[in-house]
Amino acid sequence: MAAVMNVTKRTLSISIARGQDAEGNAISKSYIYNNVKPDAEPAKLLAVGTALGGLFDNEITGLTVVERANLANE
Repeated sequence: MAAVMNVTKRTLSISIARGQDAEGNAISKSYIYNNVKPDAEPAKLLAVGTALGGLFDNEITGLTVVERANLANE
């Protein structure tokens, strides 16, 4: 019996560099965007994340997509 995964929710997180702490460790801040289409293509997510990150003064340190999905038998 095969399992099926249906994505029900996606969020896009953009991490932006914010400098360094007193010990020299990198500090970043994440901005989370909800209501991302569950069927959005990875290339489009990357393009949007890069464009949104470009609006900040500092560099992008990471782009992350988090998915929530339901599992069921096929």
